[in-house]
Amino acid sequence: MSFLEVIAALGRQWMVTVAGLLATAALVWGAAVVEPPVYTARALVLLVPSEQAVGKGGNPFLALGGLDLPARVVVAYYESDGAKAQFTSGSPDAEYVVAIEESTRGPVIAVDVTDATPQRALETLELLTSSIPVELERLQAEVDAPRNAVVSTLVLAKDERAEIDTSGTVRILIAAAGVGLVTTVVGAVATDGMRRSRARSRVPVTGPPVLKPPDSGPPWNNPAPDTRDRRRDDTPARASTAESR
Repeated sequence: MSFLEVIAALGRQWMVTVAGLLATAALVWGAAVVEPPVYTARALVLLVPSEQAVGKGGNPFLALGGLDLPARVVVAYYESDGAKAQFTSGSPDAEYVVAIEESTRGPVIAVDVTDATPQRALETLELLTSSIPVELERLQAEVDAPRNAVVSTLVLAKDERAEIDTSGTVRILIAAAGVGLVTTVVGAVATDGMRRSRARSRVPVTGPPVLKPPDSGPPWNNPAPDTRDRRRDDTPARASTAESR
């Protein structure tokens, strides 16, 4: 079926088309309600080596080697179920990911927060960022680390404004619109085909009219010639017979 035939079928079955478009609009609206835009915020936290590792007058940035393992220990704590329940209890829509920033070669921890509103996203980000040095110190205290060997933290960057993320909403809207439009077209074309097939089946099949030959018909419909006509026609024949005699 060509594109023009599809358009013609949609026009003929305009009631099905309108109903399908209304259903598609409702489906798109429902998808937007189910998957609204979210807001994201990010922070980067650097683990700073201890005084013992740096040495007197040393540069901490030159002694970052070996801090990858403490950073991964912190990440493992924040990815646990207990930590997630604790840090997202203030917002039912809050989600976060704490992971090693793979784009750097140092002990940098990336904190990514997603929430339904920009304010709550920033609040959750602040809660996580401020808790990292506290949790890091607690973990080191549990292993009785000396004070001069304690690793500290430094906030490298933290968003002051949350950014809107509509990627999920756009994907579900496109999917909903596609399903609705395809269903509308298929429904209209199928309905048009069934109705046209029924209309053709109701028309009686008739052949070309049969024409009767002009001389056809029963013999009683062809009256015999009049007697006087027969005598008039036989006169020349009788005259020729008499002359021959």
